[in-house]
Amino acid sequence: MEPFKKKFKDLTDGNIIRRSTSNIVSPCFLILKKDGDLRLVVDYRRLNSNTIKSFYPIPRLSDKIYSLKGSVFFSKIDLNSGYYQIKVQFKDIYKTAFITPFGTYEFIRMPFGLTNAPRTFQQSMNNIFRDLDFMRVYLDDILICSSSES
Repeated sequence: MEPFKKKFKDLTDGNIIRRSTSNIVSPCFLILKKDGDLRLVVDYRRLNSNTIKSFYPIPRLSDKIYSLKGSVFFSKIDLNSGYYQIKVQFKDIYKTAFITPFGTYEFIRMPFGLTNAPRTFQQSMNNIFRDLDFMRVYLDDILICSSSES
């Protein structure tokens, strides 16, 4: 139970989650990541089945690869916990609630597992980097490319 408590403390201290009184709750569990850290997973299947799906397009990887033609220098950035950079709209926070052995919590920042999270994140990334032609963004992976060193 100690790793579970530590994970919740880290997420609470990081303003990712907070205590909740929502009566809409989803179950959760922790999984061990490759690096030995724990990832909180919330089973949002029930919530997702009642969610209106966003139609913002996620680019096809093949299109992103084709757009690299002529580039010879590359730098890759993988955003750590990228979804947590996006705030959940205040009116929707209560929907993200989940139950734990320590009480009920809800996300202040966008969690993994919500049906519209990938599209919301992609749209945000596209808006942020829209004027930077040398960058290719695919969800939380950013590729900086150039045809020369300068």
